[in-house]
Amino acid sequence: MKHLMLALAVFAATSASAAVVPTVDSPVSPDLVLPWFNGAITNAGTNIACLTDPPIVEIRVQGYAGFSYLPPNLTPAVGEVFYTHLVMSHPGNPCVGSAISLELILPPGVQTAVSAADPVFCFARLPNGPRLIDLGTDIDYGCPQTFSQGLEGLRFAAPRGGIGAGLWGAARGFFQEFLVPLRATSPQNGTGQIRWRINPDVGVVAYASVGPQVNGDVLFRTSNENNLLTLDICTVTPIAQGC
Repeated sequence: MKHLMLALAVFAATSASAAVVPTVDSPVSPDLVLPWFNGAITNAGTNIACLTDPPIVEIRVQGYAGFSYLPPNLTPAVGEVFYTHLVMSHPGNPCVGSAISLELILPPGVQTAVSAADPVFCFARLPNGPRLIDLGTDIDYGCPQTFSQGLEGLRFAAPRGGIGAGLWGAARGFFQEFLVPLRATSPQNGTGQIRWRINPDVGVVAYASVGPQVNGDVLFRTSNENNLLTLDICTVTPIAQGC
């Protein structure tokens, strides 16, 4: 089973330009902390800051996508489970917050690989505290382990309804992170994109993307049962309670 270790990169400093590019894989030992290779931060919409006069225009939602690899810089292999994550922040303050619709769009040759051993994880960092919330155990949200077809990709909806209709609620100071297991059926050289579709308001859509790199080598790897995933939102300062 994949385990979660609550640590790693700072939100604003995590981008493809600053990351180490993974290379072709080789046999590794278990009990590894899996780094993330992250794409660039994308902005999703703007809003007028609540009760400002004259009005102040703000970025509403920001996010980036990434995929896990093996340290120090080893790409996953075809058939091997790796993870993608979406990290979102909500710097805007539109008074009523946002109800965010999410979809996961995968390139050809990549598919989800959800199982009891490799589940989906969903977390939020709330500003009061601040504190970390496991949305998978939250009575209003839950964490989806199956996906229906959305407008462009797989609909990533809160199974217990969320803020309504499966949408993810957020307001100023919120951070959210979603981790989904994947498996490639063919090598990936980074040109095909994993894209997360972020829709925080009517007619407002943005895409957080990253190009996965998956090698085609045949590996004889020791068990990776105890490999550790990490949460980027647990490095936002001050560190949230529960991280």
